[in-house]
Amino acid sequence: MKDALALTQVLCTRLCHDLAGPVGAVAAGVELVGGDPAAVDAETLQLIANSSAAAARKLKFLRLALGTAGSAAALKDLQSTVAHYFEAIAGPSGPARVTWPAPDALAALGNVANGQGPQVLANLILVAGESVPRLSGVVVTMAQNGAAISVSAEARGDISPNLDPRRDLLAVLAAPEAATLSPKTVQALYAHALVGHYGGALSAAATDGGLKATATLPSQP
Repeated sequence: MKDALALTQVLCTRLCHDLAGPVGAVAAGVELVGGDPAAVDAETLQLIANSSAAAARKLKFLRLALGTAGSAAALKDLQSTVAHYFEAIAGPSGPARVTWPAPDALAALGNVANGQGPQVLANLILVAGESVPRLSGVVVTMAQNGAAISVSAEARGDISPNLDPRRDLLAVLAAPEAATLSPKTVQALYAHALVGHYGGALSAAATDGGLKATATLPSQP
């Protein structure tokens, strides 16, 4: 496992980077309002509202992925938390669409990783999503495999000759101890450490449209 202090520092760098945009936009809007509240227009108010909503949605998802969100609440709100995160980071083509398994299958996340299955899945979504340019969709699948449950997130995007998927993440997940810790690899390394902490295994495979990340975890009674 990578040095815990270094991993924490780079994860904090990632968190600050992800929140800097919307928080900075809120600050800029508030500064405009503070200069002359009577002159504030609808566009400025909309900027503040949109940016504060984006910051809140990113923070809720990243708390699930990187923090200690309660497992029961996290599972209940999982689909909306993921959808709102993709809305917050959406580009001109709109947010990525998530395809979920049946509710009964998704509920099995509560039986793995000491109830922290939603957190594991959130990390798989981040790892897979980061591998694909112009992310358009994520397909979540689950399967019972004997005494284990496999959870997968397959990211799909707009692949073109000039926008190849990040195949380097496959190498990171295949040999994490040999990987260099950096903002580009930290999410994959953290996901690997998280799954390993719960006695599982993390793997990834290239697909026609991007990358599929899979965690196989012991099933609990």
